[in-house]
Amino acid sequence: MNNMIWLVKREFWEHRGGFLWVPFWIGVTVLALTLLGLLAGEVGLIVHGAHDTFEVNGVATNLQEMLAHIGPQQIQQTAKMLAGSLFWLNTFFTLMIGIVLFFYLLGALYDDRRDRSVLFWKSLPVSDAATVISKALIAVVLIPLLVFAIFLCTWLLLMLMMSAIVLLHGGSPWQLIWGQSNLLPLLTLQIAALPAHMLLSLLTAGWLLLCSAAVRSKPFLWAVLIPILLGIANGWIGLMGVPTVPSRLLWAEGIKRLLFGTIAGPPNLIVAEAAVGRNYRVVVDWGTAWHGVADFYATPGMWIGAVIGVAMIAGAVWFRRRNSEA
Repeated sequence: MNNMIWLVKREFWEHRGGFLWVPFWIGVTVLALTLLGLLAGEVGLIVHGAHDTFEVNGVATNLQEMLAHIGPQQIQQTAKMLAGSLFWLNTFFTLMIGIVLFFYLLGALYDDRRDRSVLFWKSLPVSDAATVISKALIAVVLIPLLVFAIFLCTWLLLMLMMSAIVLLHGGSPWQLIWGQSNLLPLLTLQIAALPAHMLLSLLTAGWLLLCSAAVRSKPFLWAVLIPILLGIANGWIGLMGVPTVPSRLLWAEGIKRLLFGTIAGPPNLIVAEAAVGRNYRVVVDWGTAWHGVADFYATPGMWIGAVIGVAMIAGAVWFRRRNSEA
């Protein structure tokens, strides 16, 4: 157990630029751009007059009057905007760190052999299984948790910024922002979906680690070309009338999840597909939230992919031992 802790720490120290600073600076950039936008709006109000009128649905009004006489329709629009910010911000974080993890896993075992540092690590009392599992653990569990925490802090700071602007103009932050009934279900939905994201990314992690341990050179080409060529071959065989795997099943459930499990997974997949249905809307309640989570956890494909991912990680352990001894 102590060895595993130190192996995980080693991975984090060696790659903290991607694991920690990439999501950190994403959050800082989002906050800075939002703050600049809010300040630009305030400066515009000061320059042109804070009480200048504008039209809303053909009625002349100003910002103070609009906030003072906020109605159900405006509250609903605000709820959609806030829920949308939660969804899309999480999507952006997931995409960026997913790309980082993709290339980390590709080089996790290959780089040790390329620079011969594997000989040093083999001289230590650490097994190949512990080494490979530590790399999978940090990519599948620990870094997604860290990134979600950074995302959550970023989003809460955005909410505080918007609350300050509403309060500055005489509005009620609770009525417009914090009191929205859909935010807590949506946030809870994303937290509950984190284990699903980990299970879904296990297939990708296993495949990339297997390629990283098995191939002699160019792991990226092997990792990407093999699934694509299998998909193309399946299509050609189907044209000859031979029974094949259905194309949609192969590409959407197989190849897509094999290559993009660290990028396009829950919680966003659940929010976009299961919880709110095909007609996308970002306002959800407790019923749709938990129904979406339950439906996704009941999907056999996710569990089958996780089992295959574990088998691939075992294969990566075998190839690491074999190639290191060669």
